[in-house]
Amino acid sequence: MALILYPDGTSKEVHPANGEHFEYEELTAIVEGTLEMIPLPDGRIMTLTAEGRSGGEAGMAGLPHNEQASVLAGFPSHEGPLAALRGLGVTPPSSYVGPLELAYIPGTVLVSTKQEVSWTETEE
Repeated sequence: MALILYPDGTSKEVHPANGEHFEYEELTAIVEGTLEMIPLPDGRIMTLTAEGRSGGEAGMAGLPHNEQASVLAGFPSHEGPLAALRGLGVTPPSSYVGPLELAYIPGTVLVSTKQEVSWTETEE
């Protein structure tokens, strides 16, 4: 079972259409863009759009900040006490997961097992 995390704080359980793993087209439809995958500390994989890298308040692609995905990936929170510390110049933990240029996780993401996002090409 995989979980879609939306920027508005809601989530939805989903299963691959073929019952085994998400196809490329399914993943791009969920995250609405080019795929980027990062490992999570608990061994799952977060699939997000590579087009949402931060480049302003809503990212280069205009995607909103996904607080629950950012926290799950180990990024500092943009809300509450951690945000206040961040504003004072306190540096984030050195154990970032994923690309360092992301200040947060943008847009809709899929959190799944490695098996749910791995597929192989068959030779004919």
